Amino acid sequence: MKKLVSLIVVTMIFIITANAQLRKIPATVTEAFKAQFVTTEQLEWKDNLTNFEAIFSQGGVSKSAKFTKEGIWIETTSIIAFEGLSAAIKDGFDKSKYADWEVKIVSIVEQPKKATLYKLFVKKDDLQKRNLFFTRNGQLIKDNITI
Repeated sequence: MKKLVSLIVVTMIFIITANAQLRKIPATVTEAFKAQFVTTEQLEWKDNLTNFEAIFSQGGVSKSAKFTKEGIWIETTSIIAFEGLSAAIKDGFDKSKYADWEVKIVSIVEQPKKATLYKLFVKKDDLQKRNLFFTRNGQLIKDNITI
């Protein structure tokens, strides 16, 4: 009986998840995306339940842009190489307590009416991983534990 209940619960979760991913992207969202990102390649949409995310390439740079269901832009993240960071941000990282951690992913995070942030996903080992957020001046303003 316990196995049957477990099977039903797992099946329901699978069905709910599948349905959530099949929701149609609203026209307001696609229009807002097209207005902001005129030339894109390899566009793929993702439904995050609370927002819609466009994953695409623009000028050879991998990007993702999030929008509300009303088509309001939330943020854009662009993946760049560590070498593409300014000297100030590299210096800020080198002076941080995470300087000996391995930098895995570097991205630029742009949000409306907020300063652009530079996000570094760093890893010391399989258990110690963090997202570090720097200002354009190289100041570490936030670090989050991540998995």
